[in-house]
Amino acid sequence: MSSSDKPASKAPIYDNLRSFINIIDELRDVGLQEHINLPRIAVVGTQSAGKSSLLEAIVGIDFLPRGDGVVTRRPLEMRLVHVNASEIGFKPYAFFPGEDETPLYDFQKVHDKIVQLTDKVCGDQKGIVDDPIKLKVFS
Repeated sequence: MSSSDKPASKAPIYDNLRSFINIIDELRDVGLQEHINLPRIAVVGTQSAGKSSLLEAIVGIDFLPRGDGVVTRRPLEMRLVHVNASEIGFKPYAFFPGEDETPLYDFQKVHDKIVQLTDKVCGDQKGIVDDPIKLKVFS
């Protein structure tokens, strides 16, 4: 089997990238982002351009609010923590750092919490604010 025939999860570039992301997460956990800018991915685009769909594709789980008109009214600062899928009994989960750190295994509850946190700050009139919702997803 040539290296191009290997599944993406076994490719050396994937393993190196995963190691790099883990190191960045560890640096962020100890507060280094207060002193230097650490790498991030920003997803931006026009209304209904597929930003939420892209994030869900990266995570591998559908959980972001959708609908007609303006749905995403607060930025979402999401940290994705990759967990080895071969871990016995592992179920993906998420929590909201600084808000409610209870692990949520039901991603419909993650969806509902995002809507609740948005309405809490933006109101129910479609206001838009720059105060981010922080979410950490283990998948």
